[in-house]
Amino acid sequence: MRARDTTGRRVEDRSRPLLLSIDLQTGRITAAGELDRAVAHRLGDALEALSLTCHRTWTVDTSGITFCDAEGLRVLAAGEALAGSRGCTLQLVEPAPFTARLLRAVGMGHLLDEPAARSARSRVPLGVA
Repeated sequence: MRARDTTGRRVEDRSRPLLLSIDLQTGRITAAGELDRAVAHRLGDALEALSLTCHRTWTVDTSGITFCDAEGLRVLAAGEALAGSRGCTLQLVEPAPFTARLLRAVGMGHLLDEPAARSARSRVPLGVA
C-alpha cells in the first residue's frame, strides 16, 4: 500500500495491480486485481494471445477481480468480439458476486458460465435473420 499527498492530505492508494496468468495449453486466463483503465489493456493482450491458439472456448477466471471500470468492460466486450470473429466463445468463470452483478447490469451476463446463461444460449433459434 502506498500513500500519496492530495491537496495537503495523505491518502492511501489501495489499488492492486492486475495479475494475469495465461495457460495457452488450456485456453485459460486467470485474472486477479483491479481491471481498470490503467491496466485493462493487459487483459486485451492476453485475449489476443488466446486468439493464436486452436481453442474454441476462451476461459477467463474472474474470481480474483476486485474492481472493474468502464475500460475493463470495454476490454471484455472487445474480447468477446475478437473471439466471435475467430469462431470462438469467450466465457467468464467464477466471478465474484459484484462482478457478476456488474456484468448482468450492463447486459454482459451472457458471458458468465452459469446454467441460466448456458440454457439461454442454447434457446437461440437457428436461422433467424
